Amino acid sequence: MEFMRYMEHSPPGVPFYDVVDRGADHEFALTRQSPPPGWQRTENSEWAIYRAPAENLLKQGWKIHASATPENAEKILETVWDYCVPRQFSFKFLKSPRVLAARNGKYGERGSAGKFITVYPADDQQLEQILHELGPLLDGESGPYILSDLRWRSGPLYVRYGAFVERTVKGENGETVYCIEDPDGRLVPDVRGPSFRPPAWATLPACLEEAVADRNKGTLRDFPFRATKAFHFSNGGGVYYATDTRTGEAVVMKEARPLAGLDQQGRDAVARLEQEHWAMRKLEGLPWIPKVIDYRIGHEHYFLVREHVDGQPLAKEIDRRNPLMREHRAAGDFAAYAAWATKIIATVEEAVEAMHGRGVVFGDLHPANILIRPDDTIAFIDLEAATEASENATQPMAAPGFVAPPSYRGTAIDRYCLACLKIAFFLPMTPLLPWGTDKGDRLLKAITDHFPLPDGFAEQVRADLGPDAHWAPLVGLTAAPQPLSWPEAGPGAWPELRAGLAGGILAAATPERADRLYPGDISQFLGPYGGVNFAHGAAGVLWALRQADAEVPEEHLRWFADHARALKEAPPGFYDGWSGIAYALHELGLPDEARGHLDRVHGLKPEQAPVGGLYSGLPGVGLTLLHFAAETGAEELHEQAGTLAEWLIDHPLPPRGPVLPGLMHGGAGIALFLLRLYETSPDPLLLQHAEAALRRDLKVAGVGGPTPPMEAPWRAPVLAAGGAGLALVADLLVGHHPDPELIELRDELRRRVDNHVVTGAGLFNGRAGVVLTLANLTGAVRARHLNDLAWHAVARDGHIAFVGEQALRLSADLATGAAGVLFALRCALDDDRASLPFLRPRNL
Repeated sequence: MEFMRYMEHSPPGVPFYDVVDRGADHEFALTRQSPPPGWQRTENSEWAIYRAPAENLLKQGWKIHASATPENAEKILETVWDYCVPRQFSFKFLKSPRVLAARNGKYGERGSAGKFITVYPADDQQLEQILHELGPLLDGESGPYILSDLRWRSGPLYVRYGAFVERTVKGENGETVYCIEDPDGRLVPDVRGPSFRPPAWATLPACLEEAVADRNKGTLRDFPFRATKAFHFSNGGGVYYATDTRTGEAVVMKEARPLAGLDQQGRDAVARLEQEHWAMRKLEGLPWIPKVIDYRIGHEHYFLVREHVDGQPLAKEIDRRNPLMREHRAAGDFAAYAAWATKIIATVEEAVEAMHGRGVVFGDLHPANILIRPDDTIAFIDLEAATEASENATQPMAAPGFVAPPSYRGTAIDRYCLACLKIAFFLPMTPLLPWGTDKGDRLLKAITDHFPLPDGFAEQVRADLGPDAHWAPLVGLTAAPQPLSWPEAGPGAWPELRAGLAGGILAAATPERADRLYPGDISQFLGPYGGVNFAHGAAGVLWALRQADAEVPEEHLRWFADHARALKEAPPGFYDGWSGIAYALHELGLPDEARGHLDRVHGLKPEQAPVGGLYSGLPGVGLTLLHFAAETGAEELHEQAGTLAEWLIDHPLPPRGPVLPGLMHGGAGIALFLLRLYETSPDPLLLQHAEAALRRDLKVAGVGGPTPPMEAPWRAPVLAAGGAGLALVADLLVGHHPDPELIELRDELRRRVDNHVVTGAGLFNGRAGVVLTLANLTGAVRARHLNDLAWHAVARDGHIAFVGEQALRLSADLATGAAGVLFALRCALDDDRASLPFLRPRNL
């Protein structure tokens, strides 16, 4: 899902993440239709909204959705328009076929798939009227089943209880939560899940009782397989562990929803499931292909049932075994892992050649589509991208990092993906391959430097990657990336690196735009403050440039000040909102502008911000208040910081739960704030609660205890939610409280940070954060960390740019892109070392 959000902000031919106006591309004919007299028309990036005159639209209630396919959407829209407008029923609809296809696509939200039109009845009587009058007009039209709704008879109309107008709150981790109001007037989540579950207090209208009864009849009572556990969902269906009720045998059942889960070719989940069924039958008898047990329809959905394979996805096994991905390893581990990996690779290669011998191209070869049993035998799953070898087809779909260049067809696709797999066994960084001719060579050199591999390994990988390996369609640029020159690590490299990075950041600037100055992460587009704030906007980039003694153009300073002043609303937090904007303006020499934004958080009530972390929580606000209190001598700012600290002490984070550990969202941010307040007001209670907040995070992250699950976001030693941020705060804490256990845990975290391989470049979640952390903790950074930043670097117009999150586009921001790398290198290589705001180490 996260990957698809990045895909939506990756317009072809553009090197940076950007807004894609999906509504403006081949809109429906009625999208620009002027409303009748007295009506109001508004729109956003997806919806055209028509509100009837003299109507007080309810805030919430029972609403009607119309589902549609790309083929009948125009007709359904015309029918609904012609029905609603004369009767003055408010409604909205998706603006274009492209938006509808995204909603119905494979990676769309399951609870929202199929929702094309929404009609807003004024009451239960109007609800019944619309269903009985509009329903017959749409009889016979098809559309994806809307899982979150109750279906009205057999047509494309559905009903659910939910919000009519947008009301949101911030969740524990700063995320936006869409809400409805409960009977006590409290805002509670408006759940759009994959099943019809109205709030317990919402009275079901009498007209829907028949529909509920029909829904309850439509079960799989006579179905011979009983699902026992769901382990994967997508918009196209689900995958379940199940039991064959006839034999008691354990099986795996894959579900496909008609007309939903559309892929780039417009095929729905059923078409792909039928393709998978064809491939498994074609390959039946091969030892690497699970046996097909059944293929049937159940309650409108299609099901492919296969034998259960007692194994784990190869991706998880690689992550568990690979010594480069572990902080504790011995020299012999690399040889042992290389021997195991080459054995599995040989098996995979044998199996792929056997598939080709049967006339089948797998098409979607990657570690998550291979299961490995305890005895190291393998099985292939998810063959829905398989094609006839004789068709010599292009790749229909692919996982990130395994996308073959568009010129590759047929069996050449599997050979390319096999080469990517060989790299991923040792360094899971194949999404970087499209970003330059040097990427494959850099990764292969790192692999062969660490692992004893058979002669010819690298040469065979290069041969299978082929001459176009650096040019895959996910990059979508109009010119191939240029070769990169990266100076050898050391203080002498700093001037060249500073010039290359700062030049690239400034060259990418767009002061003519209103939404952002420097291109960065997709978070820039999730709110009006995204292009201005400290993490992803102009505040953090300009601050990093100034900290690196690089050029800061006056025009860019004016852009930042003007657009910050024009903001109507923003969160109070440091990295996402007002606090960070005020801090940056002050540090950039604009104290009067800074004070205006600080006033927006002065007097903030503690319940108006999330509790944990520096990113959007109270700790970042409190640290900003302390900073300005010290700079200006304003005692009232220090007093307010103390009030926030009291609130945090009275509202500790739960021992476990939805709040991530770490600096940006968890208890480490609280600990940092309480420590800095303790340094100005040495109350032992502050130190005690700082230690408690940090120990909470250490426990959740499994430091000094059980290893957290492989999928835990804090498992990697990164700055935002991982061990790097915890190590920095632990180091500050032991300066005031040299507890032997805490010292040992800090040292363990430091070893993890130094030994682990991270797969991204960014400051918050990648190698730049590792560089900054080690510079602050040890005063020295090993050359390999600095040199390996080149894996993620791209030459652009004579400058250095950096690949952003998900490796689909470049980023220049502080959290994920070139500005963060620039600042990390400044911390590591400049004589006058520094750190992020509020994190300056004790010894600096």
